[in-house]
Amino acid sequence: MMKAKLKFTGLDANRRIANLIILSVLFSLVFSISIFVRGYFLGNNSLPGTDAYFSVNVARDIVNFRDNPAIDSGAVPELIWPLFIAFFSIIFRVHEEFSIIALSLIFGILSLILTYFIIDKLGFRKRNLAIAFFLISPATIWMFSTYSKFILPFFFSLLTLYLLLAGKYAISLIMLGITCLFGAVSGLSVIVFSVLGFKKGFWNWLWKAIIIFFVLTSIIYFLFPVFPEFSFSLENIFSLFSSLSEYGINLFAFLLAFIGIVITWRERRERRELFLIYIVFIILLALSILNKDFVFFFNFILIFLAAIGFTKLLERNWASGLIKGLALLILIIGLATPLIVMPLRIASSAPGNDMLEALKFLRPQEGGAVLSAGENGHWIEGIARKEVFIDGFKSRIDPVLEAEALALLRERNIERLNREFSSKGIKYILLDPSTRKIFRTKDEGILLLLLYTDRFEKVYDKDSIEIWKFRAAV
Repeated sequence: MMKAKLKFTGLDANRRIANLIILSVLFSLVFSISIFVRGYFLGNNSLPGTDAYFSVNVARDIVNFRDNPAIDSGAVPELIWPLFIAFFSIIFRVHEEFSIIALSLIFGILSLILTYFIIDKLGFRKRNLAIAFFLISPATIWMFSTYSKFILPFFFSLLTLYLLLAGKYAISLIMLGITCLFGAVSGLSVIVFSVLGFKKGFWNWLWKAIIIFFVLTSIIYFLFPVFPEFSFSLENIFSLFSSLSEYGINLFAFLLAFIGIVITWRERRERRELFLIYIVFIILLALSILNKDFVFFFNFILIFLAAIGFTKLLERNWASGLIKGLALLILIIGLATPLIVMPLRIASSAPGNDMLEALKFLRPQEGGAVLSAGENGHWIEGIARKEVFIDGFKSRIDPVLEAEALALLRERNIERLNREFSSKGIKYILLDPSTRKIFRTKDEGILLLLLYTDRFEKVYDKDSIEIWKFRAAV
């Protein structure tokens, strides 16, 4: 009896399902490494980084029907991911922190499956190799293990491309519209992705897609006029390839992709999909240099060409088997290094145990806003559950607020400070190494008042973190 075959691929269904299960399990293991190391070995049960706490804080305010600057400002690109988190929390009655982790894993597996199907649609034989490169790439590990806001637009851009390749033009336009809601970076990326779907009827689809992109992004930035930055510099290029310090491009994968382009260049006329991949590769690379957030989308194309380059190197005749073995070994080690380094880096990222302990102390204290460095804002809101004068999002929508926070920290007039703190509801000052960087001496600005006035009471002092409570003048 013939085995069942998937109608749209012609591949054995049982084998395909087995491959997807294995790949999904591998993804789950990679996803869990940083969580296990952070929680078990480092004893830190907080979320890594600041972006995750921003999303969780907004989601919590949505669930509890509270005001939030992101909601009040109409920041549509910043609200969709928290809305998913809030919805998941309500449906399954779990904390927002659990929801963001669960959703990151779910959409990671779904993105992996879509990537597998897209590779099949493009006629690339080495599916498992390309997926393996996707799993161990720095951008993939960083995006899903830090619960990035780019998880959803990346998933919807893949879904758009798959539907386009499958000839589902109307539904693909709807998915493209959803992707555009996440902002210009996501919208431009999905438009570039669509080049891979070039075939009969594509131009008719493309002009509709471009109109949808311009209409939706115009509405979004009319409501929330905070635009992504595009700039060219050598620092941007260096940062792009510093994949072990932060998300970026694996230099070894990029080298393999370049080799893949060079070796297959002669085949571009016979294999149209290769030429389309070259075009998308060049465009997304240029955009990634101008804005690093494009890396998450560029990485999808990079794994194609890297897998092609690795396959061609294996198939070539080498003058020396020893040289071939050493070269491939170096490439494999270089490709696999992020699989070890990135989870460890994410696991040890801020907030550390010192900040976590300080914020847990602050949480049960009486209400009042906290003044600290902007980068601490989302942690203070999420862990200590206190209002903050400034955080990363507030400084984006109102750059003047950052200057005001800096002026307050450098203020030495106690009466003026009393008026400002009272009017703004500030009751606490949190000083950590990042906040102290703005001071050149130990008695500059507000540090002098902390030491020599009775308006401030030190309520916490441990591991280079201090919390001072302000007592307003009667």
